[in-house]
Amino acid sequence: MKICVFSDSHAYAANMIAAIELEQADCMFFLGDGAKDLQTVQERFPWLPIYAVCGNCDFMSGLEQLLRCEVEGVRIFAVHGHRSNVNYEYRMDTLAYQAIEAGADIALFGHTHKQYLSENKGVTLINPGSIGRGYYPGYALLTIEDGKFDAELKTI
Repeated sequence: MKICVFSDSHAYAANMIAAIELEQADCMFFLGDGAKDLQTVQERFPWLPIYAVCGNCDFMSGLEQLLRCEVEGVRIFAVHGHRSNVNYEYRMDTLAYQAIEAGADIALFGHTHKQYLSENKGVTLINPGSIGRGYYPGYALLTIEDGKFDAELKTI
């Protein structure tokens, strides 16, 4: 299964659509700040499962602050990050502990607009960067097979 992970589109859905088409994604995660863009993606790909959380700019979106789910045997914890103490210095302990408490293998987060892929306390932490307009719009690609995953950071 191929999963595109996006965050921080900020009213620009075109890069998400391009990445989904390029990767031929089976599913996507959206980590906030651009919740209104999800409607455009859903209209273009009505069959695509979308998991989403709200960001600090998604006022009145109705999306949850955090998400715990299992996809193909991999447990995923997803947040925007602004309530998990992530910042530009990448202090990730709070996020790692939240993910451990949730029993997750992977913690997905956004907010900083900078790509990040690392392991902390046995949890893989992934920030896809900002998929919105910018010099290097980024996303993450998760590939899950037989309960195991591979993650890579990409630009569009």
